[in-house]
Amino acid sequence: MGEDSAMDSRLLILLVLGFVLFMPLAGPPELYAAGPQAAAKEGQPSPCPALKESFDKEGSPLKIITDSPIPGLKKLRSEPTAAETKCAETLRAAGKKAIEKKKLVEGVSRYLAAVKVAPAQAETTYQELASTLDRGGYGQPALAAYFKAWNATEAEYNHPDAKLDGHAVLGLADIRDSIVRLGGQVPNPTSEVGRTVAANTTRHLREQYFNADPLLVPEKPPEVVVP
Repeated sequence: MGEDSAMDSRLLILLVLGFVLFMPLAGPPELYAAGPQAAAKEGQPSPCPALKESFDKEGSPLKIITDSPIPGLKKLRSEPTAAETKCAETLRAAGKKAIEKKKLVEGVSRYLAAVKVAPAQAETTYQELASTLDRGGYGQPALAAYFKAWNATEAEYNHPDAKLDGHAVLGLADIRDSIVRLGGQVPNPTSEVGRTVAANTTRHLREQYFNADPLLVPEKPPEVVVP
């Protein structure tokens, strides 16, 4: 009987040791398997699919900008959703970062993708692209982007019910000055905003609009002043 008791004790010890050794490997299921919420997230589409779009790494930044179409008036006046706005911001940030790392094709492609995602912000996106390229010393691509910013603004205000507001005038004046500084020729204006900018110096426009409120229209249109 003593032998049976000793054997039972040894079996009990072995069982306890086995339980202790193998328990961590089994572990709670949630520690080793993704929960249903995580699995669902993996199956969800990306909040900004355009960020994953491929691009031609061998392309010319200048040609990519030049060949990109300006959104139509309907798209320019269509307010983006919150998701589209966020996606466009993400794309612009990615584009800026790429250009600063001298990855021009990637940077330009991200900015132009932002134009497609949020066309109503095209002028802002083009101008930010131009400024980023300008600061990096990429003159010709920057000039092409400034032209796009000019044309997008003109397209938005080239209709009978467009209002002549200070924000558009001063923004277009800055674009005009950048085009001239880089050696470009300012396009012939097609909108009232463009004609106002073309007929006045930036300093004169700032006196008329900025000193009061750039979003308000002056009581009388600015006088035509030859630069």
